[in-house]
Amino acid sequence: MEDELEGIKESKRISMMHTGEHIFFKCLEKQIKGLKLEKIKLGEEESSLFVQADNLDWETIFKAEESANQIIRENRKVIIHETTKAGISGFPGLRIKPERIEGNNVRIVEIEGHDFSACSGKHCEATGEVKNILATKFRKSPAGYEIRFKVDAGKDMLEMARTARTAAEALGTEQEKVAATIRNLKEELESCKKAMKSQKIETKEDKMGGLHFIYAVFEGMDKKLLIDKGNELIKEKTVLCFLNKSEAMQVIVMCSADSGKDASMIIKELNEKIGGRGGGKNNFAMCAVEEKNAEKVLKAVKEIISE
Repeated sequence: MEDELEGIKESKRISMMHTGEHIFFKCLEKQIKGLKLEKIKLGEEESSLFVQADNLDWETIFKAEESANQIIRENRKVIIHETTKAGISGFPGLRIKPERIEGNNVRIVEIEGHDFSACSGKHCEATGEVKNILATKFRKSPAGYEIRFKVDAGKDMLEMARTARTAAEALGTEQEKVAATIRNLKEELESCKKAMKSQKIETKEDKMGGLHFIYAVFEGMDKKLLIDKGNELIKEKTVLCFLNKSEAMQVIVMCSADSGKDASMIIKELNEKIGGRGGGKNNFAMCAVEEKNAEKVLKAVKEIISE
């Protein structure tokens, strides 16, 4: 396979990473029917497999990772075979792209009892030299999925173990239940957001000269919900102001294009007037102010609009 070595000279670390790639991909291939390897990107610290698969999830990757580490613990031999294109049929399950091989000679790397792959790179002499394999991340990519991994990753494993233990303590659960607890919390959060979205948001409206001034005061409301509601309410010749009480008073200001007002300038003057931080654009701006009294904040906003 043709690997991208990121301009790094061949080194012991790359040999470990290269050998780890052969071990890990074959373990993934055994777990995922129809898995296809598109590209390999090798780095000294972290590498990536770019694959095509119908579906991929952490549980499948964990199974492949476990199998790969078992093969490493067994310290299997890494054997180099020299053959010809006519002789490749003697290597079952061989990973090869003949069109990339110049000439008739083929170099095959065998992970004893596990994998055959046509490869010209440098490798370890036995799987134990890889130490261990850790899958660090996977994500959708334009060609399918990218799976990132590390070898000799003892420090990373310890750090992840620390994170798991502190997360379990923070969540008040057992380590093996951390993921399930987080999923439950996310579901509860989404339910709360849906419930808040379905609530009727009551607003008031004043006429200020030729402008509609729409305003309301909330407590602990989701900021995105308020912004979405503001976009629904904004109309011709309108300035909208939502106050949201939390640790600091959040102020959201929106101005219609024909209002003649600039939301960023309203926020700027409000910051100067009562103390706060924030900014934005002419149609939308927001800040957090020190003033806790909503009536005082609204009065200040109205005074700025009236100027």
